[in-house]
Amino acid sequence: MGVTISSLNNLKNNEHLIKFSSNQHIPPEDPFWDEMLSFTFTKSIRTLEESKILEEATTSLLAALLQNNPTSCNLGSLVKVLAKKSESLKDQTKSEESLNIFTWQTFNSIFIARCCSKYLIQTLTEENVLKHFVAKSVTDGKESVESGPQIIDILIQNLVTLIVDIPVKDIYYSLHCECINLLLVLLSVQMYSVKPASKSVIYKSIMQKSAIHALLLTKSLISNFVRQDLAPRTDGGSFILGIASGLLSALTLGYSRPVNEDDRLPVLARLSIILLLVLTNHCTTGSNPYREALFNCCDLKVDSVGKGGIVSAFKTDFTKLFSTLATTQEQDHSTLLLYMLLHKNPSFRAFLISRTSELDVLVVPILKILYNSKEKSSHHIYMALIILLILSEDQLFNESVHDITLKNVTWYIDRTLSEITLGGLIVLVLIRTIQYNISRTRDKFLHTNLLATLANMSNHFKELSPFVCEKIVNLFERVSKKLSKMMNTQINLNGGGDHNERLSDKDTDIASTVGPIDSMPDPSLYEELLRMILEIINSALSSQLLHNPNLVYTLLYKRQVFEPFQSHSSFQDIIMNIETLLTFFSNRIAQSEDNTSVQQIHEVIKNCSLQWPSNKMKKFPELKFRYVETDQPEEFFIPYIWSIVYKASGIYFHSQNILLFNPHRNLI
Repeated sequence: MGVTISSLNNLKNNEHLIKFSSNQHIPPEDPFWDEMLSFTFTKSIRTLEESKILEEATTSLLAALLQNNPTSCNLGSLVKVLAKKSESLKDQTKSEESLNIFTWQTFNSIFIARCCSKYLIQTLTEENVLKHFVAKSVTDGKESVESGPQIIDILIQNLVTLIVDIPVKDIYYSLHCECINLLLVLLSVQMYSVKPASKSVIYKSIMQKSAIHALLLTKSLISNFVRQDLAPRTDGGSFILGIASGLLSALTLGYSRPVNEDDRLPVLARLSIILLLVLTNHCTTGSNPYREALFNCCDLKVDSVGKGGIVSAFKTDFTKLFSTLATTQEQDHSTLLLYMLLHKNPSFRAFLISRTSELDVLVVPILKILYNSKEKSSHHIYMALIILLILSEDQLFNESVHDITLKNVTWYIDRTLSEITLGGLIVLVLIRTIQYNISRTRDKFLHTNLLATLANMSNHFKELSPFVCEKIVNLFERVSKKLSKMMNTQINLNGGGDHNERLSDKDTDIASTVGPIDSMPDPSLYEELLRMILEIINSALSSQLLHNPNLVYTLLYKRQVFEPFQSHSSFQDIIMNIETLLTFFSNRIAQSEDNTSVQQIHEVIKNCSLQWPSNKMKKFPELKFRYVETDQPEEFFIPYIWSIVYKASGIYFHSQNILLFNPHRNLI
């Protein structure tokens, strides 16, 4: 069997592809298929641009297929050939040379099926796409026809079993990638349709008829993600036994790099997690076996039966999963997976919280997402923030983050941080994000969840540095000035107000960075924001006074910023609570002889903290907020996930007919 060398430019003239796309029916048993499937490319397809060039080069063939396939049923024949090849590939009793040949041909059959399926899905409705997946066969002179849903079932089941049964070795690496690519293409009917996935024949096939493999497929995809295997090197024929040296090039189509390149990528890991996200976030109102498997898996080191007698779906190495998640948070799909595991998998959540000495390994990458929010999509920021909110619901987390000290946080460039606790860094980044949101995005969802996270942590604030304490008080000062400006502006617009009540030039400069006044939200939103900041400060003082001398000092130093709100009905009760404490310390400092330096004042504060009668402060309810997913999470997650597929899978999708999201908007 020879190797047919094809280039992207002459594909449209390839005699085998021309025959395949003609109206001539080619039975699955015809030797033609072995000839057509024995090809490779002189140029690997590695990028979206190269994928686009491939599609443009084959447009005439695909158009011919669209016209002729209802008569020829050759796409159905290809699926039957694919099924036969994949069965032979799973037969490990065959010689290695035979397995290599079957691997090559199986890969090519999946690749061609992917190109054809994508063209049809981008062009037709799902109902009409299914009409192209019809297979004809003749037995004893009688012709029989298998319908589109039947052929789709055969195709999906073979792809799934290949992923589950074939080991991930270099020779099979691209085969695994291409199986996932074709599954993603088939599932992409959702991008081009307004009907829910639960009504889709393709989704019913993978959710119901392939459900028997759901547990193993979920485990395989997680394992691929955890391992982060790099694409194999194209170093000649080291994996080729007894056949043409071009085989490895064929089998690494789009996934490998030359031997002298150092930027080989973990393509299989990325594709695996993207497919898992697609599978677990569709059809969520009914039975979704992939979702159930992901949310019930547990660590290798624990019993299969968890809390409440729930039997785990499968076991995986949570330590390695934790490590992989920590090193890949710059990618949307990794952050989204972390969110899902924290929110829905109690075993993983308990495992993560228990890693008290290593929390910085995962939390710091999350903080970097928020810190670099200008460069991130709103969806990625939301996921990072919700992860922190979920973590802050746990008391052990809130305590542990203040026991971890970080050295030289170089990515935080607002100020040199030679040493800071993880808890202090979280507070800094959250406050910075609040300030950015005030001045730029004005997203109420962000405000609510940022403050909820700080509020959950506030009962456990400990040993906050002077810089962190200064940022907390400065946040109140900044928001209060903005509120005052808005109120004064409203008075002026109504034709009243005393000129002396207007803000200074300095205040105007601060407020001018947030845009025109008519775009400002209602002042009540800023009142809520101020109230929450005060409650956070009050919570820290009430619960952790002994451990926060720097906060007391900063509040005393900036005491005047609270004075304008002492008579405000929305803040009076809590400001008076804080003022009671500050008056106590202020009097003690005034009475002390050692109060001439900052260090001496700090000593007085520390000593007086031991004498403070806590019953003098009014008790407020403990601040506790919990993240609750919306009633219809698919409305947020499905467009988000398909935007990830569109931009990160490496598959070139036409944007013209996409209905699910705006492909030209930067969702990821």
